[in-house]
Amino acid sequence: MSTLPSTTHRRLLVVVGALLIGAIAGMVTLWPSADELPDPGPPLEDLTGAEILSFEIYDGEPDEVMGGSGRSADIEVRLLDGPDAGQVAVLEDVALDGYPDLSVGDRVTLDQIATPDAGEQYVITDFQRTPTLLVLLGIFVLAVVAIGRWHGLRSLLGLAVSLLIVVQFIVPAILAGKNPPAVALVGAVAVMIVTLYLAHGVNEMTTAAIIGTSGALVLTVSIGVLFIERSKITGFASDDAQFASFAVQGLDLQGLVLAGLIIAALGVLDDVTVSQASTVFALHDTDRTLSWSALFARAMRVGRDHIASVVNTLFLAYAGASLALLVLFSTSGVSNAEIFNSEVLAEEIVKIIVGSLGLIAAVPMTTALAAKVAIARPEGASSPGHLHGHAGSPVTAAGRPDTGTAAGQGPDVPPGGEIRLGMEGFERRLRAEQEPEGGADGADRDATDGSADDSDDPGG
Repeated sequence: MSTLPSTTHRRLLVVVGALLIGAIAGMVTLWPSADELPDPGPPLEDLTGAEILSFEIYDGEPDEVMGGSGRSADIEVRLLDGPDAGQVAVLEDVALDGYPDLSVGDRVTLDQIATPDAGEQYVITDFQRTPTLLVLLGIFVLAVVAIGRWHGLRSLLGLAVSLLIVVQFIVPAILAGKNPPAVALVGAVAVMIVTLYLAHGVNEMTTAAIIGTSGALVLTVSIGVLFIERSKITGFASDDAQFASFAVQGLDLQGLVLAGLIIAALGVLDDVTVSQASTVFALHDTDRTLSWSALFARAMRVGRDHIASVVNTLFLAYAGASLALLVLFSTSGVSNAEIFNSEVLAEEIVKIIVGSLGLIAAVPMTTALAAKVAIARPEGASSPGHLHGHAGSPVTAAGRPDTGTAAGQGPDVPPGGEIRLGMEGFERRLRAEQEPEGGADGADRDATDGSADDSDDPGG
């Protein structure tokens, strides 16, 4: 069985290599030095962990000006660390507006502040969520590994690489005053290449997906630059961005909007391109005689459904993230035209539409490229599923996959149990190929005892 890449795949690997070299060079150029990073300021005092022992809630007078309910509580807590660890403290008259429901045993963090009347006094700053988050993270990791197994483990490694690049390169470089879109684009290309190859293996399918994602990402950035500029998006509509501009002098907030768009678009594009490339190769594996145009047309039927579903996903993702804002707008008394024209909503509209345009472009680009790579594979070459963690299936001298059924798999089903499309047509072809050798009776014997033909097949 041939495992060498086709000429088309080798050419695409050269393109991917050039992208990777460019990403590495960009990261080296944009990597911030310690002198370029802003001074984080003096460290804050350590907070104190505590556990709620008891509480008494009582109703007060509602605050009609600020909209408060007037509910307060006296809360008894045990200090878990700090110089007073083990002691019991009482927090009096704690306003409960904005607090979740209290329960005995809840863990909270306390800060000690000076008051003119009582001197030093503890106040609740937040609830301790880290243990719950760690449990949730553990469930996620176990689910990914249990269902995805080796692929799931590699996808988790890819997630770790993505997080590392964002935390160690993208955020510090933006803090150091580097151009946010350039930083995000370089980081996105590095994340894309490393994580896709790590999760799906170095093979024709993944390479086609990477090139398709790169092309769609370039188009997304180009459209984003044009319409963020033409719609006069400044980036000041977000409170978070305004706080960031105070913390980092000279921060390009408009560029920060585009940088966020690039990273968010990559998260959707790589999912679409990998799925579409996988569809192309699955279709081609069922019928190696398909021409490029026929393979492209069949895969695009799936691609159109993917576009319809993922575009809706983009809208719902942004709507969910901005739900509180939408509720606020609905009670503001401002006309719909003014709301639509406001920067805070215009920014989200630009993100949704630009991201969707990149997604729409990614499907035909990746499908066309993957179809070209698929039909260029040598006769008898294994599908991409064989190249990352699965053993190859036996192949006959004629280049056909072995039709034995001892492993419990149908004809031309690669190890790993991928769902095959069009199996009925493939089985008809298989029977037609076998009839000249053994006739209908021989085909029937194959159906009951796949090992019989294996012993007679010169390539078995």
